[in-house]
Amino acid sequence: GRPGQGPAPAGPPRRFSPATLAYGTAALVVVVVILIVVLVSGGGGKSQSPGPAVTPASPSVLQAITGVSQGQANTVGVPSGLNAPKTATGQPALTSGGKPEALYIGAEFCPYCGAERWALIMAFSRFGTFSGLKETTSSPYDSPPAVATFTFANAHYTSNLVDFTMVENESNDTSGLGTRHVLQPLTKAQQDLWTKYSAQFGLQSTGFPFVDFGNKVFVLGPTYNPQVLLGLDQGQIAQKLSNPSDPVTQAVVGAANYVTAAICDLTGNQPSSVCSASGTTAAAKQIGLS
Repeated sequence: GRPGQGPAPAGPPRRFSPATLAYGTAALVVVVVILIVVLVSGGGGKSQSPGPAVTPASPSVLQAITGVSQGQANTVGVPSGLNAPKTATGQPALTSGGKPEALYIGAEFCPYCGAERWALIMAFSRFGTFSGLKETTSSPYDSPPAVATFTFANAHYTSNLVDFTMVENESNDTSGLGTRHVLQPLTKAQQDLWTKYSAQFGLQSTGFPFVDFGNKVFVLGPTYNPQVLLGLDQGQIAQKLSNPSDPVTQAVVGAANYVTAAICDLTGNQPSSVCSASGTTAAAKQIGLS
């Protein structure tokens, strides 16, 4: 089902259902956590909170994300338990400004988007530079609740190799599940891509997150289980990224290797230092790009 429609317009489901994921979830633990969140927030929906805080991203956190060495990425490789991106052939190229384009469609409330942004920031930072990133959490009323993350709303990305279009389609929940609104409307072309490729890969409807790499590689839903980030803030997650054997690092860096391989497929395998690295080539092979 689609819990908590709220004032958001009818149409796409607010995020992928856990039933669509390949990994298992400890349902009882999730229920207990949700009950705790509801009790703490004063009954779930009655709170007048303006929603999760949005603050400028910590330079030290961003340094930890972008500072994961290629050697560490190679060590992590492609861990088991991750959902590999899908591929399509014979599609018209997706470009912007003369460069191959990647399109992200997500939402601030969405816990699965919250997890995916860590990997997207890490991978795209290997090809260009972000500015204007802000820290926040996913909805405290969703499941899993309050995943530490970032928002791409009003952020920018600069690269001479690839264009990254970031759309946070819906806002965060403000005072209960479903208390959100359209934040950044989709263009007709973006909506058409989202609808077309969701259907092409057998999904009953569109869902967050959706990432289209040049109409060639697609992330449809989360690459890893956001439960691994539960209870950690941005600083704590960042500190773990220096340890390749940590479950957080395995998830985030493993997902970033998949994203990196998808980007390399668009850039003609440039830069070679990134695209020829073993972590990237292992991910490319797993996706079916090589």
